[in-house]
Amino acid sequence: MKTIYLAGFISTEHPETFAWRQEALSWLSGYFKVLSPLRGKQDLKAESKDGGLTTTKHTNRDIIARDYGDVLRSDLFLVHLENFGSTRPLLGTIYELAWAWDRKIPVVGICNSDNYLMRQHPFVEQTVCHYFESVEQACLFTIGYFGE
Repeated sequence: MKTIYLAGFISTEHPETFAWRQEALSWLSGYFKVLSPLRGKQDLKAESKDGGLTTTKHTNRDIIARDYGDVLRSDLFLVHLENFGSTRPLLGTIYELAWAWDRKIPVVGICNSDNYLMRQHPFVEQTVCHYFESVEQACLFTIGYFGE
């Protein structure tokens, strides 16, 4: 069974960053082993004093080492490229995309068609193999194209 990593913005101030991953998990379970940077962070809102960037239980090195390890053992990515109205940039997500590019991991992206930065920036545009506007569309494509 292939492993898929759910990359994307995390913010305790934007519950959509949690909800899309739950929706994707419900679509992809049974077809893929699903890895999420949110696993083990059920109490993130209580543990984080900065909107979900860091936690009181994990060092910054812990967070990046685990996510990097997950990327290295993934066969493909599903990435949500929206920031859900936050002014905070998607720096962690961009790092993860760079790691995926380096490892030649196929990336399926979820992004509104009017999100110029995430659809037109050369680094992102060349990293994402396929774009979709909804979690459902992206998951159905991923299951049909990459599923076993």
